[in-house]
Amino acid sequence: MSVNTYETVFIAEPEIPNENVDQLVDKIKQLVSEHKGSMTGEDRWGRRRMAYPVQGFREGFYVVLNYTAEPTVVSAIEHFFNVTDSIIRNLTTKVIKKNKKFAPRRERPAGAAEAHPGRPVRHRSEAPKASPAPAPAAVPPTAGDEEKK
Repeated sequence: MSVNTYETVFIAEPEIPNENVDQLVDKIKQLVSEHKGSMTGEDRWGRRRMAYPVQGFREGFYVVLNYTAEPTVVSAIEHFFNVTDSIIRNLTTKVIKKNKKFAPRRERPAGAAEAHPGRPVRHRSEAPKASPAPAPAAVPPTAGDEEKK
């Protein structure tokens, strides 16, 4: 299997002791190592106010973990979060590194119009030229038209 880079953010209850946060992070590190992975970063944001109440809490203890592992690690970590009561919310995302390089855009002088090859450039002030409408064709009188007179 291939090894991917992931980022997991979880929010624990706000009154959780630091020892319990250490235990949660250690358990996640253990799950990552079981799935042939390694931790690349850990950032504890601490207790922060949330934008809206989640499960009755207005604050939460935020932790961000970065790691590389096989794709099966995501389901194992999410299962761990689901059975742990002190976790309020969690989110795991796969980090995609883009190696594409784009050529820089050509700079055009201000006010330059984009012209298509073979098409004349027309400014907004110029109205399109209307083509003359064809004259209506003369309709010859029919036998029924003479009787109506």
